[in-house]
Amino acid sequence: MFSKFFACLRLCVFALSFWLMAACAPATESTFRATPIVQASSAPIYTETPTLVPTATLTPSPTLTITPTPTATATLTATITPSPTLTLTNTPVPTQSLWTLTPAAPFGAPAAIPLAEAALANITGWSCDDFPCADDFAGWSRRLQVPTGFQVEAVGRFPGQPLQITYGPDGRLYATVLENGTRNGAVYVMNADGSTERHAGDFVSPYGLAFQPGTDVLYVSARLTLDAGGGVWRVDPDGAVTPVITDLPCCYQMIDNQPNGLTFGADGYLYLGVGALSDHAENRTRSAEGVINMQPFEAAVLRIQPHTGEYSVYAQGIRNPVDVALASDGTLYAADSGLITGGGNRVLRLAADAHFGFPYWLDYGCTECWIKPAIIVTQPDLVRLPNMSLPRGVAINTGNTYPVNLFDHLFVALWNGVEGGQRVVHIDPRAAESPEYVTSTFVTGLIRPSDVTFDPAGNLIVVDYVYGSVWRVVYTGP
Repeated sequence: MFSKFFACLRLCVFALSFWLMAACAPATESTFRATPIVQASSAPIYTETPTLVPTATLTPSPTLTITPTPTATATLTATITPSPTLTLTNTPVPTQSLWTLTPAAPFGAPAAIPLAEAALANITGWSCDDFPCADDFAGWSRRLQVPTGFQVEAVGRFPGQPLQITYGPDGRLYATVLENGTRNGAVYVMNADGSTERHAGDFVSPYGLAFQPGTDVLYVSARLTLDAGGGVWRVDPDGAVTPVITDLPCCYQMIDNQPNGLTFGADGYLYLGVGALSDHAENRTRSAEGVINMQPFEAAVLRIQPHTGEYSVYAQGIRNPVDVALASDGTLYAADSGLITGGGNRVLRLAADAHFGFPYWLDYGCTECWIKPAIIVTQPDLVRLPNMSLPRGVAINTGNTYPVNLFDHLFVALWNGVEGGQRVVHIDPRAAESPEYVTSTFVTGLIRPSDVTFDPAGNLIVVDYVYGSVWRVVYTGP
C-alpha cells in the first residue's frame, strides 16, 4: 500500500512541476515578432531589434516533508506538509520592436559619369507669364532643366501646398499639405496614377513625416496652435491620429521655426529638427540675458523613442533644422535655414552631442549676436549655401539607380527666389570638406521647391509648394 501511495505522490509532484514550468516559461520570439515589410532596393535596409525589459514573476516552490507518526498498531503513516515559497526571477518580456539599419551598398549601380551642371531655365514666355500654368505639363517639361544623362517626368499634383514628402511601405507618396490657403492641413497620399486622397488630419501647420521602418505607422510633426506649442503625432494605417509628444518649443513666426523634418536613424530612433524661438535669441519672450534663457530643446535635433515619446538633444546650436536625412553608413545630415537678414543657410553633418554655433553667429554677419563663450566647442558647417536661399528638404541617394559616383550624395531643395535659389543642388559630402568646394546645380526652373526624396525605384522626387506639383528625375544614361 505504501509503494502505491508514494507512486501516486511522485506522479502528482511531476505533474505539478510540469504545469509550473509551462506556465512560467518566457515568451518565445514568435509571440512578438513583427511582420517584416519588404524594403525597396533603393532604401536603407532595417532589421528587427526587440526591446526587452525585466519583470518580476512569482515562482511557487512546493516542498514535501515526511512526518513519522506512531499509531496503535505501531505503523508509520506519511503526511504531506506543503510549504510553498516565493522567489523572484527576471523574465525578459518583449515590448514593441525597433528596427535598426543595415548599411546599403551601391551594388549594380551604373558606371560613374562626370556630373555636369543643370542649365538655367528660361524665365519668360510661359503660359502664365513667368512660369507655365499649373496644368501646362508640356511647358514645365521644357522649363525644368537637369544635367546631361537625366530627364524630368511629371508624377502628379497635391491639392494644396505640400511641405514635405516621403514614400510609404505601400509604395505610395505621402505629403504634409496645407489646405485652402491656410496654415491648417493634413496628410495626403498620391497613388501610382497621380490621383490623391486625404489620409489623416487635422493638423496645425503639419510639416515633417516619416514611416517607422518595418511598419506602416507614420509619424508627423506639427504645431499645437498657430503661435505656440509643438508636437509629434502617430498616424495608424487607418488614419487614426494619436499624440506622442505635445510639449516641444514653438514658434518664432507663423510660417517658420517649429518642429520640422523627421527621419528614423540607424538605431531605430526618430530624429526631429526643432527651430529656435527667435532669429538670434532676441525676441520679446527672452530676458536681458538672452542666450542664457534659451529653452533646452529649441534650435536642436532631438532623438526620440517613438513608442514612449521620451526625447533628448542629439545635436544643438542649429537655428532652424528644417530637414534631417540618413546616409547609408548611419550618418545624419541636416539642412539649416539661416537668419532673416540672410546669413547662416547651410548643410551640416551631425554628430551626437555636437554644437553647431547658433546663436553665436558673428561669423554669419550677425552683428547683434552674442560672442561665443570659450567653454563651447562648435563644429564646422559641411557646406555654406547662398544667403537668403532658405534650404528646405534634403535627401540622400542610397540606391543603385543613379551612377555609382553619386552614391550617398546629398540633394537639397533651395526655396527662395534669389540668385542661386529656386533649385535643387547636389552635394558630394566627401569633397565638401575642402574649403573651395561649391555645390552643383541639379534641377532648375522650379518655383518654390519644398522637399526632395527618393522613390522605391531610386529616382529623385521633387515637390513644388506653389502648384503642389511632383516631379521625378530619371537617369537615362550618358
